[in-house]
Amino acid sequence: MSIEVKNLTYWYDAGTPYSKKAVDNVSFTIEKGEFIGLIGHTGSGKSTLIQHLNGLIKPTSGTVLYNGTDIFAKETDLRQIRQKVGLVFQYPEHQLFEMTVRKDVEFGPRNLHLPQEEIDRRVEQALRVVGLPESVWEKSPFELSGGQKRRAAIAGVLAMEPEYLILDEPTAGLDPKGRDEILGQIESLRDTLGLAVILVSHSMEDVARYVDRLIVMAEGQKRYDDTPREVFTHVFDLISIGLGIPQITELNERLKEHGFHLPKTILTVEEMRDALIEGGQIHA
Repeated sequence: MSIEVKNLTYWYDAGTPYSKKAVDNVSFTIEKGEFIGLIGHTGSGKSTLIQHLNGLIKPTSGTVLYNGTDIFAKETDLRQIRQKVGLVFQYPEHQLFEMTVRKDVEFGPRNLHLPQEEIDRRVEQALRVVGLPESVWEKSPFELSGGQKRRAAIAGVLAMEPEYLILDEPTAGLDPKGRDEILGQIESLRDTLGLAVILVSHSMEDVARYVDRLIVMAEGQKRYDDTPREVFTHVFDLISIGLGIPQITELNERLKEHGFHLPKTILTVEEMRDALIEGGQIHA
């Protein structure tokens, strides 16, 4: 199973004096079970790109294949595609609207006209998977903390039982504790449910820590598509296109300026410590 993006290009306001190319001939494949990070500066095209993956935006040219099926073909049922490719927008808690957390999460499955028993199974599984205790299920979603609201919104997408979960800045606006909790839950989702996760983020630390593969967008084009270790070796290019680098990568560069000889692929404090000890540059 896969999502294949083929030569995808998208113009805003095509054919007008205000036309702007947001995505420029981008291709890649996402396999089920992958954990992918998508990064890029504001205006790089990443948010426009992800909205193509479940058919919210139709490309100007190119296409998206879901398990070999062109999702933009006339005969394709986009409603089914959107059940399998779940998209959680930035600040998803703004989309909460029902009287209770349970009712909000069951909104999607109920619209599928599923039996009540199946709706209950999906809702309870989704709420448990995102770590919301039963004590809040019958509460108003507006009584929850910011991190809990975010989890409730994600549960609403999970209750549709997608195979791919796309999250646009899921930790935006959260404190460090809330950010770690959400990302830990997302990692657990991939591990327990076998979902493919596409994480859009501005945090280099987050993508360095969690994702297996990193796609970098710049000016509508795919600049890199590799492991985080390899991508973050391109320090000066990443900075030139308006992106930061993980703090440990920045420290590595500064140590090199002072004569330390360290691998370019270090991503954690532990790896930095071990490399310095092994190289005899510090003592344990």
